[in-house]
Order: sequence, then structure tokens, then C-alpha cells
Amino acid sequence: MSKLLEKLELLSEGRAQPLGFGAAAARAKSPQMVVVASVPAGDIKLVTTTIKAGADAVLVTIEHESKKEEALSQLSRTKIEIPWGVSLDKVTREEARQLAEIGCDFVVFAPAETPAALLGEEKIGKVLRLDASLEDSLTRTINRLSVDAILLSRAGEEQSPLTVHQLMVYERLAASAGKYLLADMPPGLPTDDVESLWELGVRGLVVDLAVKDPEQRLSQVQEAIQKLPTTRKKKRGGIAATLPLAGAQSEITQPDEDDEEDI
Repeated sequence: MSKLLEKLELLSEGRAQPLGFGAAAARAKSPQMVVVASVPAGDIKLVTTTIKAGADAVLVTIEHESKKEEALSQLSRTKIEIPWGVSLDKVTREEARQLAEIGCDFVVFAPAETPAALLGEEKIGKVLRLDASLEDSLTRTINRLSVDAILLSRAGEEQSPLTVHQLMVYERLAASAGKYLLADMPPGLPTDDVESLWELGVRGLVVDLAVKDPEQRLSQVQEAIQKLPTTRKKKRGGIAATLPLAGAQSEITQPDEDDEEDI
């Protein structure tokens, strides 16, 4: 099983380990979200920095097909001490097997160009990248796909805070997915939005560290996670947004006593 998925599973069961290292981290409140540091291919120094800063996993982004072979060759020679994955627009089943052989823990891919055969590969974690443009008719098919998690993408909206409309779109995707939820954390997204994503059911943040001060950005996100409450706010009038995990029951909002008196 993918080590990243193991972390998400432990988190869903309330057994997550504190971020960071040492006795001080052990005494800290267990985090409510997993932090995945997103770094561009070729920047091995930044990978090392994120490991020292206490990221839970690393995602290496390969934006151009022409750079794939060179990037994978470099990764095969690099020892990364925490779970790491690769983000590609498309990936074949054979490429996924090759990635698993060099230690890759998970792969993030877009649905449009990725061959369906990839879904049958069990040696690596599979994370489906989705954006808000996905049609309603397609969102209802996600929970039947053999993927382990979905990544909510903010393509084209990286420099703005979350709006209510965007949160509504995320809610629609989350309600239909039936998978672990991750969300992009681009440089322009304020850490104030971390709680909104957490309330939605997101349990992992993919933090873009292609910024001037990556350690500071990572620290800010980690601090925002540490400030999260231990329980989510109760939602009135329906089912609370949760991770619909295997073996887990849906979290149903119980009516308030005041509501019962009004009936």
C-alpha cells in the first residue's frame, strides 16, 4: 500500500503522527491534515529542504513530456527519505511500474490523456487530478474508478483566495468522489483558507514550494494546520462532509434540541 495513503488512513482514524521531528514535535497536537510539498523536477536541493522542514511527502512535478526521462533518471539516483510521488499529465501502466521500481510511492495524473489501463496497476498509489470544470455527469463516476485519492486543482486561479462559488464546486466534487481528498495549495492561496478546505473534508494539502522562501511558506501552512480545531463544525440540515472511506460510516448531523422542539 502507498505510504502516503497509509498516512491518510491513519489520519482518518485519528492516529496521525505530529509533523516534524524530536520530543517537541511529539508533544504537539497531532495534525489534522497531511502536507505534501510540491517541487519542480530537477530541484533536488529543494527536496532536501522540504524533508528537513517536516513535510509528510514530496510531489515532483514534471510539466513537459520532453523532460520526463531526464527527471526520472535523476530521481532514480536520489534517495528521498519520505514518501514521494510524481505529477504528470499522462502516465502509462508501464511507466507506473517503472516508477514503483525506483521507489516512487504515488503518481498524480490528469484523466484526459492517461490510458485507462493505469487504473489496474496496484504497485503504486494513484491520485486523480480534477478541476472545477468537470461536468456533473462525470463527477458521479469517480467513486467507481480504481483510484486511491483525488487532487482538487485550482488551475488558472492560483493567485486568489477561495470564493464561496469555488467552495461550492469543491463541495460538489467532494460529495461525489468517495475517495481521499487532497487540494492544491498554490502560492497565492492564503493560509486562512486551510480551515475551509478542512471543513470540506480535505485531508491533504499539496503545497507549491516554487516560491522565493519555500521554508517560510511550508511553515505557514503547517502552523495553519496546527491551529485547526479537533472537530469540524456541525452542519445543519443534512450530512456533514466527510471522507467516505472503506469501512467508515457516514457522519450524520444530529438535530439540535431546539430543532426538535420546533417540530
